[in-house]
Amino acid sequence: MKVKIKKESIIDRLGYLEAIISEKSPKDILSHILFEVEDNTLSLSVTNLETALKCTIEAEIIQPGNVSLLANKFSDIVRNLPKESFITIASDSNNKIKISAGTLKTETHGFSKDDFPSLQTPDFNSSITIAQPLLKELLKKTMFATLKNDDNKPFLNGVYIGIKNEEIQAVGSDGFRLSNVKRKLDKLCPEEIAVIIPNRTVNELFKVLNSSSGEVIIAVSKKQILFKMDDIIFLSRLIEEKFPKFDQVIPKECNHSIIIETAKLENGLRLVKPYLDEKNPRVTFTFTDNQLELKTSSDTGTSDYSMNIDFSGETLSIPFKIDYLFEYIRAVEAEKITMNIINTKSQVKFQADNDSDYNYITMPMRF
Repeated sequence: MKVKIKKESIIDRLGYLEAIISEKSPKDILSHILFEVEDNTLSLSVTNLETALKCTIEAEIIQPGNVSLLANKFSDIVRNLPKESFITIASDSNNKIKISAGTLKTETHGFSKDDFPSLQTPDFNSSITIAQPLLKELLKKTMFATLKNDDNKPFLNGVYIGIKNEEIQAVGSDGFRLSNVKRKLDKLCPEEIAVIIPNRTVNELFKVLNSSSGEVIIAVSKKQILFKMDDIIFLSRLIEEKFPKFDQVIPKECNHSIIIETAKLENGLRLVKPYLDEKNPRVTFTFTDNQLELKTSSDTGTSDYSMNIDFSGETLSIPFKIDYLFEYIRAVEAEKITMNIINTKSQVKFQADNDSDYNYITMPMRF
């Protein structure tokens, strides 16, 4: 194989590819990028046996073939080259590789395609095409709320995606909070889709998705899901578990609906955070007549901050985990949010003033 690649054509793709590779790969080949020329097109592939990514890039094809390169070594070379550089990669039948760029000349060894894990895609039961910005929004509003790497509750270690008729929704939950967003599609989904996408896949897919344009094909089999965007194919295993009936934890009625300006709330949380107890990271919300007081305390001191709100009735005092609020505020994208409160011990529903289809539910802290 012999190809000539412009740095600008490959540099961004290398970031996506490297993110899939495991830091501690069980096999040497899993630390490699497979370069493959088929039908006069150069493709680059990586896998960690659970997730795989394949992309095509512009290149001058001099000789067809295939070879793998150690990802981190090759990336170090490319990143340190001048912006307008061209990189030539040539390999022989023994997988001996020569890399040259300007006056740089490097020799190394790789593997052939035969040694690389198969990236053949399965037969998919159903598929649908949606806008990339839509999928990216769904992930942004839910991925932060998932449970992180808990083998006891694998069904919460990812984002649930449900598509039925003309509606798509995403849910993330860690058992103490839940983030749920629904959106309308401009087409009918031929078959219902209900899957749990692992956290790692969600995190890397989010980086690849375009926030302003483009489409993504979503195809689902029993055990895998595929996302195809422009010149990128993203293949991942699914979490083969049943997602909990999340609708049951979303409050239907409340006793208090309190509107709060998002920016003021975020600023207040930042002001009281310095005296947060790291072992018990709670911030207490106390509602009195037309006032909201935020309070933190630790061995080093206490901090109080008050802001004007529209509230009347008996005093309410509710402790929250502060990070749960910061993560929601970063995702919500609304000037005002409404806190829907049943009582001081039940779950609280946060809702954007401009988006009734995005709900965030969190429990008060109990310790």
